[in-house]
Amino acid sequence: MINLFISKSNDPAYNLAVEEYLTYHYQTKDPILYIWQNSNTIVVGRNQNTYAEINIAEAMKDEVKIIRRNTGGGTVFHDMGNVCYSLIVNNDKNSQSNFEIALQPIIQYLRSEGLNANFSGRNDIEIDGYKISGNAQLKTNNKILQHGTLLFDVELPRILKYLNVDPEKIKHQKVKSKPARVANIKALLEGINKNIELTDFINNIINSYTKNEETKWIEFSETDELAINKCFEEKYQSRDWTFAKNENFEISNKKYLESKGLTEIKINVDKGKIQNIKIYGDFLGYIGTEALEFSLLNVNYDYHSVKNILDKFALKEIFGDNFEAEDILNLIFN
Repeated sequence: MINLFISKSNDPAYNLAVEEYLTYHYQTKDPILYIWQNSNTIVVGRNQNTYAEINIAEAMKDEVKIIRRNTGGGTVFHDMGNVCYSLIVNNDKNSQSNFEIALQPIIQYLRSEGLNANFSGRNDIEIDGYKISGNAQLKTNNKILQHGTLLFDVELPRILKYLNVDPEKIKHQKVKSKPARVANIKALLEGINKNIELTDFINNIINSYTKNEETKWIEFSETDELAINKCFEEKYQSRDWTFAKNENFEISNKKYLESKGLTEIKINVDKGKIQNIKIYGDFLGYIGTEALEFSLLNVNYDYHSVKNILDKFALKEIFGDNFEAEDILNLIFN
């Protein structure tokens, strides 16, 4: 038997809270398949530096949700063209914790549609050299969680817009950028004259795991819902969960802005707040940067918090006629 739950929410904080509850607290000896989608979201791996992985200025400007998950691995962008799956099984001597084995139902389904799908690297599914799925695992004393993304019809240019690419990773993988390595399943299907809608694709993924098994739909009790909402509110909606792991650091960023001048910003951040900031450059403002720097002390290192301060100042008097708040925000958060 397989227990099945499909989330009706597109809120990443709620969906991750559900996944955590299913992994740690939901009582069943049978496997759980959980299907969910997030809208307009960046999800960072448990051990990653959020600020290093993301173009914070662009993401926050576009009001992209940013959240940390419980598993390791890399940063990913989700929109409604992406499908997330979670497979939760007992952690015992009979369990399979091998990525490739757990992904075989998806791989076999994609092959049945005529796509050349294969397991690749440590934790990916590729089709003709294009990555269409990345995966990660978590093991508890009792359970193994494996989850991953399935790029069905994602806005791929947004991956490059929001995610920073580590030069060392590019060098190792011998690729030019993340989008150069990824593709949408829908486009690959259309390339072989097949047209499958998202709803049908989701049903086919579910069937790939449940076709030979009795399926039981999970229905949460009031007690379950209370526990999920507690996790949702206290952990995944908390700024600390996503950002606190990396909230003590220094930033130094220098950039020549055409027709504006050379500008350099040095910042110390401690416990998520700006503790020291100095702005240098050959820009042509005439009242100095001291008052602005003072006003930014003890402000949350957060795009909107800093922008609210900048909006209170006549930036052209400080930096020169051509300067906009966006110029300063890009230096602070990139």
